[in-house]
Amino acid sequence: MSFATRHVMNSLLERSFKEGRDDISPMKAQKLLFYTHGWHLAITGEPAIDQQFEVWPYGPVVGQIYHGLKAFGSGKITKYLTEFDFAAQKETAFVVNRECKQLYDALDIAWEKYVGISAPSLSAMTHEEGSPWAVAKAEGITSIPNDYIREYFVGLTKQ
Repeated sequence: MSFATRHVMNSLLERSFKEGRDDISPMKAQKLLFYTHGWHLAITGEPAIDQQFEVWPYGPVVGQIYHGLKAFGSGKITKYLTEFDFAAQKETAFVVNRECKQLYDALDIAWEKYVGISAPSLSAMTHEEGSPWAVAKAEGITSIPNDYIREYFVGLTKQ
């Protein structure tokens, strides 16, 4: 089962805000989303998000998230992504329900492994030879298949 991409991003942002982090820029948020998605694929075999990562110059990017966060430039993200909640008739920031343990397990793994790494370094890591981004780029495709991501992260579990 995959989740709305904005909701997963907001779940990452929620943790950032609770911890008082000042280093979560749009680029770093995209990479943390990618790593959360990858670990979720490795653990469950299912995608964490309902959109695909695209092959962008600085690594894997979800276009919708890029456009939602680009106002922050290279600075700290200070607010959630919102969407119109028809039931409440207002803009609302949704997060994934805490009872979705597998998603939060993947988020925790990604957070613990990668949150201390700078955005440029995370970007460089996504460009490493054999990474899903590098393979898709070499093949000339614009979206990274989830199979590539899953296979890569399953490989990381065996290291």
